[in-house]
Amino acid sequence: MKNKHEGWGWMLAVDFFFAGMGGAMLVIAGAADLFVGEGRTSALASFLGAAFMGLGSGLLIFELGRPFQSWRVFMNPKAILTAGAWTMSLAIGAGFVYTTFSFALFPWSGWVLVRKLTAAFLIVAGLVVAAYPGILLGRLKGRPLWSGSGMTSLFLTSSLVTAFAAHYLCGLLYPPAAIGDVLAKFPAVTAVLLAVQLVLWVSYLWVKHSSTAAETIAVKRWISGEYAAAFKYGFILAGTLLPLALALADAPLFQAAGAALTLGGGLVMRLLVIYGGNADRTWLPGEVQYRSRLPHGDEAFLKAWNK
Repeated sequence: MKNKHEGWGWMLAVDFFFAGMGGAMLVIAGAADLFVGEGRTSALASFLGAAFMGLGSGLLIFELGRPFQSWRVFMNPKAILTAGAWTMSLAIGAGFVYTTFSFALFPWSGWVLVRKLTAAFLIVAGLVVAAYPGILLGRLKGRPLWSGSGMTSLFLTSSLVTAFAAHYLCGLLYPPAAIGDVLAKFPAVTAVLLAVQLVLWVSYLWVKHSSTAAETIAVKRWISGEYAAAFKYGFILAGTLLPLALALADAPLFQAAGAALTLGGGLVMRLLVIYGGNADRTWLPGEVQYRSRLPHGDEAFLKAWNK
């Protein structure tokens, strides 16, 4: 990006998609292990959950700029970005460790207590990672579409629904070690979460539309403006309603197609949120005056300095 301090682009949206989905995939794996039994979810899903978070982290490093100084993000204990970076890093490591318990070739695969403790950690850390994008965006008061606590519930729900869809697809490719009773219920759970997601988005946009003038303008971009087609047909129709109907079908092929569409809808939602938030930025008190006093690069003293 040319001006990284002014706005974010597609790499952040893709990071939010993979990181949130990956974190929620580990939550599902850990919860199934603790409350149902070992081997009820696919080991591929556990591995990809950690890998997806790693992929998202890599994209975030490039999006923020100066990748060789990315270590600095871990050094400010008071910053929410630092808390998110540490939590995601620990969750990635725990996800890969948890995956090894599914294979007898690792000497520790039979350590039940350690596996259970790792599963418990995955639930906590995964939930934080899944909700983190919404928490981060909700703190930005200069973006009327993002500000507030509503983004947290939207991102957490989307992370969970895409994670259940991804778990189901992984189970088809690499079945669970034990019986697939849990996996067989994932399409129905996905359908319920898709319905909840639809209600949350309608409620969120309705509340925003009836709030401040800036928030009303932001919502109109989604309802009747430049983002309306992508929101209505890409996210609502193809990414929510159609996969909901397919998830309720009896045929695994239809359920797999619905899961794939669910993943596409989750990605479209994040792209809409990021680009919509960039388009509707408002200036905080004093920010315009501050920026007006910054050098633009063509001042005489800067030209002399560069000679």
